[in-house]
Amino acid sequence: MKFGNNLRIKTATSWLPPGHETVEDAVTAGKLAASDVERLGLTQLPVSAQWSGPEMAVAAARDAISRAGWSPSKVGLVLHTWIYHQGHDMWSPPHYVANELGTPDALSYAVQQGCNGGAMALQVAAMHLAADPGLGAALITTGDRFLPPGFDRWACDYGLGFGDAGSAVLLHHGDAGPDDYALVSMATETAAELELMLRHGDDFSPTPLWHNEYIDLRRPKKSYMAVHGKERFSEIASRSIRKVIVDSVHDAGLRLDDPRIKYIALPRLGTGLLDGIYMPVLDEVLKAEALWFGAVTGHMGCGDFLANLADLRDQMPLEPGDFALVISGGAAWTWACAVVQVPEERIPEGDV
Repeated sequence: MKFGNNLRIKTATSWLPPGHETVEDAVTAGKLAASDVERLGLTQLPVSAQWSGPEMAVAAARDAISRAGWSPSKVGLVLHTWIYHQGHDMWSPPHYVANELGTPDALSYAVQQGCNGGAMALQVAAMHLAADPGLGAALITTGDRFLPPGFDRWACDYGLGFGDAGSAVLLHHGDAGPDDYALVSMATETAAELELMLRHGDDFSPTPLWHNEYIDLRRPKKSYMAVHGKERFSEIASRSIRKVIVDSVHDAGLRLDDPRIKYIALPRLGTGLLDGIYMPVLDEVLKAEALWFGAVTGHMGCGDFLANLADLRDQMPLEPGDFALVISGGAAWTWACAVVQVPEERIPEGDV
């Protein structure tokens, strides 16, 4: 999916709470096995003692609006995405984000696609803007808080730890002002058969947390692997990751070995998972340097993708004209890859 030259990411932000829990503290408390430390690659996880997921999303959104120098009234679309409890039952977090930000008339809705939600929401927003030239701008937010007793951030899944955070991106038709990136292209690939991984061995339940006192993703995955083997998932994942990279680069009008493609930002999974699933594909198809920003954040749920856009801007020496890829995946299962470019010049007023 190619977006052309005038769809711009005005800015991207992430918001982390001040509290954190170190790996050493988690091991000492019996929350994390010492044998798991190396394959996680983490030093700590951010922990929110006060703020809910939607509140952290609003904090990130306010930072984005401030950084852009915009009035909130410019935003006509608010998309919010998350994977865990948002603080209230039978409630609409996207409308909360819009109301708190001062955009109560903006079309507001949720995008649910597991941990790929941030990437998918960006693509949905891009399609809105492409179809509606009168839409001023879109705001995409994510926010999650992974607290017990319903969630064990260190042990609910294999090979990753979950960090509390919010993130935000502002997307718009380019104008004469500066932008972080041009959104050049995106590609997605779905393997819906893998939804079974997250429910294998369990009947459909009448209420949440019916099968376990906390969300335990290891149990159904272990059951699935016992029947289907690890190879099936690895084959599908590798093929899908390769396809979204190749397709997004092709749609951007680039070659895989184009020297202008400087980096690819990876999901904030544990380094063991990345080495086993992502890196073999990257070593085969791409010359760009792979980046992992997860050492002090862990996996931010839907927020990895948007936060990676912010960290690419702030931490890497990208120059005007340079390209970067951002890749994401979410159970169960869709993968996405975006190609962004640091704008070489602002769009002239007459071309907006």
